[in-house]
Amino acid sequence: MVGSNGLASMMRKLLWLSLLLGGMAAAAPSHFPSVIGSALVCRDQVSSDYFNDYMLTYFGAPAFSAGGANWWKVNESIFNSPVEYVFVGLGTDFIGATFKVSPVALIASVKDAMGVEYKQVNDGTWVASSYGVLITYHDRTTPSKMYCFGYPHTPH
Repeated sequence: MVGSNGLASMMRKLLWLSLLLGGMAAAAPSHFPSVIGSALVCRDQVSSDYFNDYMLTYFGAPAFSAGGANWWKVNESIFNSPVEYVFVGLGTDFIGATFKVSPVALIASVKDAMGVEYKQVNDGTWVASSYGVLITYHDRTTPSKMYCFGYPHTPH
């Protein structure tokens, strides 16, 4: 029989264990790079409802909401480039990701993986001629941000 002190101690340990396990990120499904990668290059219609549900299903609750989007912290690669966050619009159909490589490196990786060409439109912005994808500089710790603003493409 467990005494009240032993029971309380065991309950504390179970509580800590559940908190630690609950905070761990789920592993991404094997289709994550192709599903999110295809969306990022606007290969199909982008539905914020679909992608919010997708991210909730495989990654749980978003890390935060800001700028009209839910943001999920991920430790995955898309286009053979490391991703820091995937963000999905709230009420507006767009999807994006922040990458841990420069826009120039990301553009080369996207071209190798998907065959998409980009054109520089100003100092820190590139657009894909055929799909309307936007790549910009983000900040010093996460250099690139890539977006798809729904389909058909809405001018940016």
